[in-house]
Amino acid sequence: MNELTIHDYLQNKGLNEYGIAGLMGNLFAESGLNPRNLQNSYENVLDMNDNAYVAAVDNGTYTNFVQDKAGFGLAQWTFGTRKQALLDFAKASGKSIGDLIMQLDFLWKELSESYPGVLAVLRAATSVLEASNAVLLNFEKPVNQSKDVQKKRAEYGQRYYDQFA
Repeated sequence: MNELTIHDYLQNKGLNEYGIAGLMGNLFAESGLNPRNLQNSYENVLDMNDNAYVAAVDNGTYTNFVQDKAGFGLAQWTFGTRKQALLDFAKASGKSIGDLIMQLDFLWKELSESYPGVLAVLRAATSVLEASNAVLLNFEKPVNQSKDVQKKRAEYGQRYYDQFA
């Protein structure tokens, strides 16, 4: 079960329960916690489902992963430099781009090296909303960052807080 695996991974990294819940709520909004998730609007464009996309990237028959602008994985990595880093990380670890633990390791690397402010909030948050907004506004940065989106993502996070805390 991805929920428990993700929770325990983040707990072992030292995030508090509010931080874990805020991050998980955002990952749920992005991918449904599915590390193989290809952005739905690109399934028709690329004529591939999640599994076909992962297989084609992994076996090298699809070579436009970095530039296709399709969100992918737990965090729906979209930007070319971040997707290149994810691809390189997967190859270096000998894992599929759709591997859950590899993606969690990559997510942690990004948070630690490129988003230390977000990571600090996730370690010390005093509410799910605080943690969720740190991820939404400073890590995920989707086009729509409205109060409604902030509320919805915090609600997703609250479910994980209630489940695990």
